[in-house]
Amino acid sequence: DEPQLSPEERRKLVGWLTKELRRAADARRNTGRGVVMRRLNRAEYQYTMTDLLGFDMDYSGEFPSDAISADGFRNNGASLEMSALLIENYLKVARKALGFVLVEGEKQERTVTKVERNKGKVKGPGSKRFTGNSSDRLGRVNFWHGSVKDLPRTGLFTIRIKAHSDRKPGQPVPILFARYGYSVSGLTLNIMGDAGEIAIPSTTPEFYEISGRPELFPLPELHVPAEKLNGVITLQNSLIDGKPATKPVNKVIEEERSGKIRKKKIQVYPEDPDFPRIIIDSVEFVRHDYSSWPPPLHRGIVPEGEDLGSVQSVERVLKQFLRRAWRRPVSREELKQWTSHFMAIQKQGGSEIFSLKETLAAALASSKFIYLAEPHLAKQTRKLSAHELAARLSYFLWSSMPDEELFNLADSGRLLELSVLQKQFDRMLKDEKSGRFAKEFCDQWLDLEGVDRVAINPQYYRNFDNRLKPYMVEETRAFFREILRSNTSALQFLDADFTMLNASLAKHYGLSGPKSQRFERVSLKGTNRPGGVLGHASTHLAGSDGADSHPIKRAVWIRERLLHDPPNPPPPDVPSVEKSVPNFEKLSIREQLTVHRKKEACADCHRSIDPWGIALEGYDAIGLFREKTARQKKRVSSATILPGNHGISGLADLQKYMLNERREQFAKALVSKLLTYALGRSLKLEDKLLIEELSVNFEKDDYRLSGLMKNIVTSRPFLSR
Repeated sequence: DEPQLSPEERRKLVGWLTKELRRAADARRNTGRGVVMRRLNRAEYQYTMTDLLGFDMDYSGEFPSDAISADGFRNNGASLEMSALLIENYLKVARKALGFVLVEGEKQERTVTKVERNKGKVKGPGSKRFTGNSSDRLGRVNFWHGSVKDLPRTGLFTIRIKAHSDRKPGQPVPILFARYGYSVSGLTLNIMGDAGEIAIPSTTPEFYEISGRPELFPLPELHVPAEKLNGVITLQNSLIDGKPATKPVNKVIEEERSGKIRKKKIQVYPEDPDFPRIIIDSVEFVRHDYSSWPPPLHRGIVPEGEDLGSVQSVERVLKQFLRRAWRRPVSREELKQWTSHFMAIQKQGGSEIFSLKETLAAALASSKFIYLAEPHLAKQTRKLSAHELAARLSYFLWSSMPDEELFNLADSGRLLELSVLQKQFDRMLKDEKSGRFAKEFCDQWLDLEGVDRVAINPQYYRNFDNRLKPYMVEETRAFFREILRSNTSALQFLDADFTMLNASLAKHYGLSGPKSQRFERVSLKGTNRPGGVLGHASTHLAGSDGADSHPIKRAVWIRERLLHDPPNPPPPDVPSVEKSVPNFEKLSIREQLTVHRKKEACADCHRSIDPWGIALEGYDAIGLFREKTARQKKRVSSATILPGNHGISGLADLQKYMLNERREQFAKALVSKLLTYALGRSLKLEDKLLIEELSVNFEKDDYRLSGLMKNIVTSRPFLSR
């Protein structure tokens, strides 16, 4: 009942509070903190090993999942623990990869075998992937299937395909998808793995190559006789335009058997003239397909002219490799230690290449590679060194190690100059590797893993194709990339007049759009499809139980991810809605929540949670508009009252409310999330003033992500530790 403060009194109070907060932040900043060693998470390890060795394989598939911090991120140093088993896996994976990259002995003879098409059916595991008949013309259906003798067990092989497309102007480019494996004569099986895919844009015959290593594909047991083994190659047109596959028709043909003409009924798949086909002209299988010996990847570690029989040569090789692997120069003492390790292995009878493999594998399992360490001795914060800054920048934008240009600028110290740092930021953001940032940050910020945590209930969605789930995730990722790429307002995350779709997802939404599985920008003007992440199927599916919507999940997601205002966790003695509501299955969601809120311990929290999720009740578990629930077939209502007595009805009203009333909160939430991800740690009191400053500049820059990211990179917390 007291009178409000006057403007002058309010200014004095705010000024005093700001001054005291600054003083407290400075005091905390100067107390110093313990050394933080942030381990590479699975994604960072995968990208780093690929960039370091130049060899693409699954490096982290057998690693345990990384813990998620309270902020929702997997790159938080405090959450990334280490175990003896993990160290063993690092060593195992490094040995395997180096076994592919480093070679010894003489070059084996390169052989080329023409592969003839088999006319029989594909049998065994995975055969259901192939529909139609064996053919040289690959459309919606049909496949090309061939086999070769003398199955290789090691070395680089290439499947060399001469092919062309018959696509007409305006039609999408067909995609050739290859699988490779083996079969055993006398047994009806084919064991295969995916070899890769390649677009076939040309309408005139050209050669296309897909390469691989036999060790990365299924291999038969050693006791299987070589004469019974066949290498198996299958080719398909994997273009998807959202339309159903051609149905077979019965056809009667005549064939001669024992001098008699007999009629036989077969199934034939008619060709679709509106679908671009791939015509296979020839297929060759090339064994030991190396352009030079040793191969370029080997020379990337052991340059031409280096003799590993010389200590000086070993030192040069190790110095260069460890500099890149550890993301900093190597001291003389460290170099001496690792050279001694090489010599010790060699004295035990190991060859020069074997000794190098073991030495490098050990270096890649050491803390100097696995951790991003920024040590200091003083009790106060300090500025990062040039190499520490290079690593921070590259793991922020690329989720991987610095490239040679960044290394060189760190070596010279010029990276510490603000203008140089800003230019490097611009260069790296334009690089294709920045797509890793878009994927990793988007996935973690918006918890896109939630899509895989929910299984669609086929009882209620009988025609749902589970292949749509990764497309739902990719819509949100591609949407994030488009906003970043186009350098337009991040407020489009709340509402936008476009989204990113491929043919299958466009069909799912009932929209016209792309003609392939490639994601493209699609305007939503004139449609009833909502824009922004609140309109994405990934949001609706993750916020469901696979049959019906789950408004509490959706509400918590909005408050956590978009508003950075997570509700307090429920008291430990309060049961979930499902357990606390009698006859739960028979009630509508509104009735369930009404009963649940009658409990005094639940009422206060749910009054501030439930309305956010109820506003999305117009959308079902697979992201489509609905009028009734899936289970009880009761009419849904998305009318609700948000905290502050704001009445809304549906998603469109929620979007308007968030843009008009919660814009500043959303912007500050995004700033906080991005800063948390960039620093690899949870935010502290002393970061609050920076968040305010970044948020003000974010608004002035029309909410552009690139400007916000550059301001983070040049901020004091990013440049110091």
